[in-house]
Amino acid sequence: MRDFVAEPEPPPGSTYRYGTSPGRYQYLMRQDSPEAFCAEGVRLSRKKRHEEAVYWFELALQRDPSCLPALLGLGFALGKQGNYDEEIRCCDRVLAIDPRSADALLLKGFALGRQGRFPEKIACCDQALAIEAESARAWNMKGQALGMLGRYEEELACCGQAAILRPRYIGAWVNMSHALIQLGRYREAIRACNKAIRIYPHFTEAWVNKGIALCGLREYHAALDCFEYAGEEASGSTRALYWRGLAFSRTGQYREAVDCLARVVGHDARYADAWVILSNCHFMLGNLDESGRCFMTAYGIDKQDIRELVAKGITSWRQGNSREALQCMSGVFGILLR
Repeated sequence: MRDFVAEPEPPPGSTYRYGTSPGRYQYLMRQDSPEAFCAEGVRLSRKKRHEEAVYWFELALQRDPSCLPALLGLGFALGKQGNYDEEIRCCDRVLAIDPRSADALLLKGFALGRQGRFPEKIACCDQALAIEAESARAWNMKGQALGMLGRYEEELACCGQAAILRPRYIGAWVNMSHALIQLGRYREAIRACNKAIRIYPHFTEAWVNKGIALCGLREYHAALDCFEYAGEEASGSTRALYWRGLAFSRTGQYREAVDCLARVVGHDARYADAWVILSNCHFMLGNLDESGRCFMTAYGIDKQDIRELVAKGITSWRQGNSREALQCMSGVFGILLR
């Protein structure tokens, strides 16, 4: 974790006071209490001014190193800046003082998930559930981590439990829709998305997932409407752009598809499925040289992916992990049959 900073003097004549007005800064200095400093950090974090919030949480901890709200707030603010190792260390400091802090366990689990450490995230969620069995947040976080490991039935069950405990939990409904899409249960996925949209009509991920489910049902015009409703935020999402490009291609809007998919491969040059659809769209537009180039790019990626999947499948089989081995071989056949 970053070193605590000594309390600085405000720059002479400056109106900048670590996220506060000059008057508020002087008031907080007169208060000189960890509670007041922590409250200021929380206020700034809520405004997404996390770098400034860090200063106040650290100041609170200089006054009281065992101030748990300040440790949690510091971890949260550091995590929002991408400093996940430091966020985890803050949570561990909280747990050393209070091993039954479900908040620290879930904050640590979130940071672990951002690092791709999903089994450890699940372990944190399980520990939190042992403390608070009806924590909708813990059930939802566990479900999301299970989904990232390809365990979609379990994701659905956990997120479903979260939605039972908190029926207006948008994240739980959206995660359920993700699991249902992966399981090919598209109409159920659309119902889950509709639940989320009724709670908050502007939730981008719900519209994107609904569009993907409609693509699964080959209702491409309706899917394009969903991607349009998703708004500008979806235009920066590789996942949303890919599916929007696919829907454009299936409705004969090849130029629009090329525009979307070119942005996809610009973000991720190894997105083989996007290269395949790009190849098809360029072919339909008469751009034969570009079509051939896109196809050969996809073919080159596929060869490497197939080799890696086969090697991983053989290793898993030899280690007695038949489930993972079968998943690898299914991936191989999916590529070959694309």
